[in-house]
Amino acid sequence: MKLVIYNLLILMLVPIFALRILFKSLADKDYRNNFPSRLGFNLRPIIRNKDKLIWFHAVSLGEVIGSQDIIRQLIQKYDVVITTSTPTGLRKARKLFQDEATIDYAPWDFLGFINRFFNFYEPDAVIIFETEIWPSMISQSAKKNIPFYLVNGRLSKKSYQAYAMSAWLIKDALQKITFAFVQTEKHKERFLKLGINQKNIQVAGSVKFDAPGLKAESLQMSPFILGASTHPGEDEMLLDAFKKLLKTEGLKLCICPRHPERSSKIINQATSMGLNAKLYSKLSSQDFDVCVVDSIGKLPGFYLSAVMAFVGGSLVPRGGHNLIEPAVLGTPIIIGPHTFNFEDIVSKFLQDEACIEVTNGDELTVAMQMLLDAPEKAQQLSEKAQRVVAKNKGSTEIQASYIINKIGEMH
Repeated sequence: MKLVIYNLLILMLVPIFALRILFKSLADKDYRNNFPSRLGFNLRPIIRNKDKLIWFHAVSLGEVIGSQDIIRQLIQKYDVVITTSTPTGLRKARKLFQDEATIDYAPWDFLGFINRFFNFYEPDAVIIFETEIWPSMISQSAKKNIPFYLVNGRLSKKSYQAYAMSAWLIKDALQKITFAFVQTEKHKERFLKLGINQKNIQVAGSVKFDAPGLKAESLQMSPFILGASTHPGEDEMLLDAFKKLLKTEGLKLCICPRHPERSSKIINQATSMGLNAKLYSKLSSQDFDVCVVDSIGKLPGFYLSAVMAFVGGSLVPRGGHNLIEPAVLGTPIIIGPHTFNFEDIVSKFLQDEACIEVTNGDELTVAMQMLLDAPEKAQQLSEKAQRVVAKNKGSTEIQASYIINKIGEMH
């Protein structure tokens, strides 16, 4: 009965979901491309070459990047269908795996849509990466005796509170999960409170410490400070801080917004503050104060080349972004206080004094000035961050090996 109520709610919300897709497609037309896939129609055919087929869901760009090493291990053994929910995730998956896997949008979590997907692909196992808990998907897996795995699971305090509001439904779904690997004890405790079976959950760390697929080439640019994955409200603080640091000869500021479509707005903000601002795509010389990166996929090179990086989504309450990339690439890291999406990873860095936390624009300016004035402290900061990453590696192998072995035991 609970699942029936849930599906009625989903069905009522489908028009709103569709309008949301239409609205988002104004900025990115790929939102409306392949729209029938979200309803379980027009799915991409697959030629099965191996004994078993895996459905692997990674909701968006970050999850696709983070899961790529696990997916690559699965592809060696099985046919794989990868689904995502965003165009950036879809494009990245297609770029990473091309003809090695079948890639499409995931169907919305309505029984009719989910069933069409299951009946079309007939997967032998379902794997979800990180936080997604979809009751219809999980219930149908159980009904069809298809094992359902959660890998690299995490449940921030905010996500836990949201799921707890529908605990009457979530508990039933969680108890049908075959096995869940989660990143920390804190995440495990939250999953247990929501109702997952104790015997079906294990702490395995985060695959992000293995820095999946991270490749970077140094940029030929003047020394620069990087604002990485910034959100509205943070760009202004960065620009203001940078203006106060301009006495440093030749220093530049590069801003890589989380959503590149904001690039022109940031250019206008910088220009209105009297700064010479250019889009990275139109850069032809070093004659600029501020460079705004207006495409995705460039961040590793900027991390590798920056004298320091502020990692965004953290001076405004967006939950922060991944610190592991800049740590691996040796970038001294500054963050704000709002890092609830990465609370346990961030706590490891703070505990080992491997990053600097600031609470406002003034403190951001002070931290930047300190790292400019004391290069040896900046070097120590980056070395500590690399040590944090080194001692937390290995989660990918633990999770991938377990699932491959379990699927291999199936007849």
